[in-house]
Amino acid sequence: MLLASLSGVTALYAGPITVPAGLTPGEQYRLIFVTDDSYTATSSDIADYNFDVNTEADSVAALAALSTTWLDIGSTATVNAIDNIGIDAGVPIYDLNGDLIASDAGTGSGGLFSGGELMDGLGYDETGTLIPGSVSVWTGTYINGTPDDHNPLGTAGTVTAGSTGTTSGFWIAHHEQDPSTENRLYAISETLTVPTPEPGSVALISLAGAALMLFRRYSRPNAVPVPATARTSASIAAPQSET
Repeated sequence: MLLASLSGVTALYAGPITVPAGLTPGEQYRLIFVTDDSYTATSSDIADYNFDVNTEADSVAALAALSTTWLDIGSTATVNAIDNIGIDAGVPIYDLNGDLIASDAGTGSGGLFSGGELMDGLGYDETGTLIPGSVSVWTGTYINGTPDDHNPLGTAGTVTAGSTGTTSGFWIAHHEQDPSTENRLYAISETLTVPTPEPGSVALISLAGAALMLFRRYSRPNAVPVPATARTSASIAAPQSET
């Protein structure tokens, strides 16, 4: 029972997945998450929201080690979300649980701003922890990545917010709220590349494997077992000690 419990704890707190399974060295991808902290939507400067999501990402060692810039998926009256984050055509987007979210950040089929369904619901924060239920996320954005005409970030009235955990367009445009309300933000990385192992590292791994095989081979006992009949005959033929 203890082992099972420890195994569960390890899985629960494994941390964010920064290189999704199935990708090979040299392949490109992007990562997306929902901030754990909440913010108001009163600023009309997209740089403020970009700063917020970078601060969240840099608080996690695994994400800071990627040395990438994180961008807010949001629109002000003068900046489109799709322009703020860049399309990066053909570069797939994954959440921090390793799930494929969209084929890229474009408006084409399977894209983040296609208006269709995402490949998986958004709901993991920067630590790789699933946010329970559904929470509001500031976007100020239509499903095609352009500013909501009446409700962009920083407007004095109400601001458009998305909702986590859904694969429909509701993830980015679900309802409007007072900008002084505190909600989370969506963060997406710039394009990342799966690292290629250095030649020295590959050589060391191969050497370690060869050494292990040799150890197993020569650590086996070499003695040839004596047949039971021979042991019996030997014991009969052995001289008896005198008393």
